[in-house]
Order: sequence, then structure tokens, then C-alpha cells
Amino acid sequence: MADEPFESDLTHETLLHDLNNIFETIIEIAELLRGDKRWKSLAATLGRSVVRGQRLLGALPDRTPGLAEIVDDAVQFTTDYCIVARKPRIRFVREIGDNIRLPGSAKDWERVFVNLFLNTVQIMQKPGRIDVGTQQSNGTLIITVSDNGPGIPLEILPRLFRPNVSTKQTKRGRTGLGLHIVASIVHKYSGRVVAANGERGKGAIFTITLPLAEGRKDVVCQD
Repeated sequence: MADEPFESDLTHETLLHDLNNIFETIIEIAELLRGDKRWKSLAATLGRSVVRGQRLLGALPDRTPGLAEIVDDAVQFTTDYCIVARKPRIRFVREIGDNIRLPGSAKDWERVFVNLFLNTVQIMQKPGRIDVGTQQSNGTLIITVSDNGPGIPLEILPRLFRPNVSTKQTKRGRTGLGLHIVASIVHKYSGRVVAANGERGKGAIFTITLPLAEGRKDVVCQD
């Protein structure tokens, strides 16, 4: 009897299966560390990172894309990163409404804000501040993410969102994809993102402009 034809399957689902095995190993390590008070905080960080990885890969159900919750998760991940990478601590100031809904997928927008925040903390040499604000104007939602860091070098500002362009000067390998991911996701939802420096070239300002769905009633913004 001839063998049945073999059909290979290396789809996203099979990759997700293998990555989940890695995640489960990390979770087991976190559980072991959690029993020792010296490592309890690190164990919690590992657990949150695994959950984020599972969420981004689609192993966990996506959530309602509420801006406040998405920013909260991005802040937590960035804070965890600052601690384990021994980066200066960042203070986050949020002036956003509780009921702002973003279009599409929450995990997409989490990637946007995590990449924006990490872009700042990876170049900060001392404790700093990141502000996130919103306003509604002429049928659009405007989200600003600004910091008090060194600003964006003028020579790369025009091509900042292109792949393989990085604001970080370091010997460690950087892909220069973070801000390209930001622009790609914003564009996916018919939005626009622009970057600029603050007054006297101090601090970076990223402005995301998104069309508001006609008749949407659940957008509450604070100037």
C-alpha cells in the first residue's frame, strides 16, 4: 500500500506551537523564581513578558482596543525593560480619556506604543519623562507622545520611519525597525505619524493622526 501524500505545514500556527513551548519553559522558570523573595519581582517581570509575547503572536485572544489600557500595558513593559536593562527610570504622564477606542487590533497598537517608548528609553542617559496626550479635532483623533530626551538628530529626521534607520548609537546590534513598525501599523489603519523635535531641539515629539469613525460615540478626549 502506497504511503499517503505528505503535506508539509509550516504555517503561523505551527510556529506558534513551538514558540508556546518556549513560553511555557519561561513560565516554569518564573514559577521557580517566584518562591524566592529575592527573585519574586524578576519572576513577575518574566510572567508579564511571556503574556505580552503570547498576546502579540495571537496565542491569547485579542482585547478591545482601548487606548488607556493599551498605554498602561506599554508603560508596564517599558518600566520592566528599564529595570532589567538597568536604564534610567522614566516617569510617564498620561492625559488621555478612559473611553478612547482605537481602530483594529489592540496588539497592533501595543506594538506602536512600546516601540515609541523604547525608542526614548534606549537613548536616555538620565531619568526622564514621557508624556502621552490626546485631542479630537476636525473628525480626527490626535495622539502625541513626547519626551524630554536629547531629541532626534536632524540628519536622520527626514528618513526616520524607514527600515534600518536608528536613533541609537551603540555597539550592540540594532535593527532600526522600531519606528518603521510604528509607521506601518499607523498607516494600516489609515493614519499618519510624524516626528519632530521640541523647542531648541530638545526632546522628540511623535504625533499620530487617525480618522474617527463616523458616528462613533465612545471617544472622550482631554486636551
